[in-house]
Amino acid sequence: MSRIKPVSQPSSTVAPSFAAMQRNLGMVPNLYATLAHSPVLFNGFLAFADALGKGRLTTTQRELLALAIGQSNECQYCLSAHTLLASKAGLSVDAIKSARQGNAESPLDNALLQLATALVHQRGVLTDEQLANVRHAGVDDELMLEVLGQVVVNTLTNYGNHLAATEIDFPIVPLRP
Repeated sequence: MSRIKPVSQPSSTVAPSFAAMQRNLGMVPNLYATLAHSPVLFNGFLAFADALGKGRLTTTQRELLALAIGQSNECQYCLSAHTLLASKAGLSVDAIKSARQGNAESPLDNALLQLATALVHQRGVLTDEQLANVRHAGVDDELMLEVLGQVVVNTLTNYGNHLAATEIDFPIVPLRP
């Protein structure tokens, strides 16, 4: 049972985004309707996520990261949503399962996931050796900071779902793969 219910009537500053989601997704996900209780947070989150979407990380890489971060933060809502999105982005069942464990097939993607999960588990405090390993795999400073942005935006939604106990409105996946 949700501890913070989704808004039913969005504020005027949120309504245009709700209309766009309804057009594009056929629904307003409960997470977004819950975050909309705070228009400042909701609009800031969307702006940040939109900005990150224009970075160097591909859609596939962002989905891999969302799965790894969601698993690290034990967010069943985000794992359910991003399992569906990752599948629609062309990721296989095995790739999705591996991403949830912090692994990927390509050395670069694997390094991105290792970086993201280390940032989550170590609260941003990485060793020089960890950074050297990530750099050796081809992750430059720009990409490293973009991964940090993905950790932040995904952790916001993970924690928001934990706080609100958001009702999952995607095909539910188990928390443990």
